[in-house]
Amino acid sequence: MAPHGIVMTVRTRYMIAAALLLLLMAGPFVASGVVAWAEATLDHRAIFTHYFHRIMPIGAGLTVLALLLGFLILNRLFRQYVTGMAAMVERLTVMLVSNRDLRLEEQGPPELRQVIGAMNRLADQRDHKIDEIEEQITDQQSMYAAICEGSKSGTDLERPLSTLVYTAFDTETTGLQPSGGDEIIQIGALRVENGSLCLDDKFENLIDPGRAINPESLAVHGISDDMVRGKPAIGAVLPDFHRYSEQSVLLGHNVAFDMRFLQIKERATGVVFSQPVLDTLLLSAVAYPNQEHHSLESSMALLGVSIEHRHSAFSDAEATAQIFLKLVPLLAERHIITLGQAIEASKKTPYARLKY
Repeated sequence: MAPHGIVMTVRTRYMIAAALLLLLMAGPFVASGVVAWAEATLDHRAIFTHYFHRIMPIGAGLTVLALLLGFLILNRLFRQYVTGMAAMVERLTVMLVSNRDLRLEEQGPPELRQVIGAMNRLADQRDHKIDEIEEQITDQQSMYAAICEGSKSGTDLERPLSTLVYTAFDTETTGLQPSGGDEIIQIGALRVENGSLCLDDKFENLIDPGRAINPESLAVHGISDDMVRGKPAIGAVLPDFHRYSEQSVLLGHNVAFDMRFLQIKERATGVVFSQPVLDTLLLSAVAYPNQEHHSLESSMALLGVSIEHRHSAFSDAEATAQIFLKLVPLLAERHIITLGQAIEASKKTPYARLKY
């Protein structure tokens, strides 16, 4: 990001290039026609109009064909050189900051492949430097923590992300329609504190939804009707989860889905989750906006996160927590340090418009 001036997005640059292409291809033809028409006599205009009507279909077809070909070439060049370079820079940042095992794929034109190969070789040579960088990050986190401990007037929104306590959580449900009668059947959660996962202090409960589980959902999480029959109802589990997660920031991936289920149960249970909420889906789109996918699986692969026995609520919560810890230094690279800054940046991503 340039320190001064206006920074254009890839999309903005593409639109400007497309407009210039249209202007360069059609502009001279239109300008020449206007000038010729203005200087022509009435007889010449009549002759011009007569022949123009005869050749207009051919000329228009050739012009449209040329424009289409031009846009195809432009699109290919942008994908290869502009969007591809932006995505490569993001992956390079991930490689240097969060996932030392990641390497850039050698693709694109020969010159770009040579650059990527050189970067990968440089990363191989400098792996031992990562330990020093991580020590510096730890020292920085300790400094932020000391500052926050010494300041009683600061709010959570003003505190650095690395100094807060989080409850990473996930839910499994009977289906994907919280407003259509689907219910929570499992809540899994763990605390994240001082840059570490507190695996000894976890929350994991099966819940009897009082209704059948959709076959499509069963195929994903593997929780059957028999497994939840006779388990505590949501009204008994939510108060316990509220006590577990209070005084912390809630953390989830595509957490709008999970929060919608919790909000629907507020009236029936009297339990309201009013603390700040962060979504690693949104934060990943902030940290590396040019990557094609931002699913939990995609971020796990990019950041080098590996979890056994996926698609239980607790394992997905653990994956979310690990992703978040790797996102924190990436967000710092974009000058997003505090909780308030992270929330505001999240609101500007396309995924913030998801509703359930």
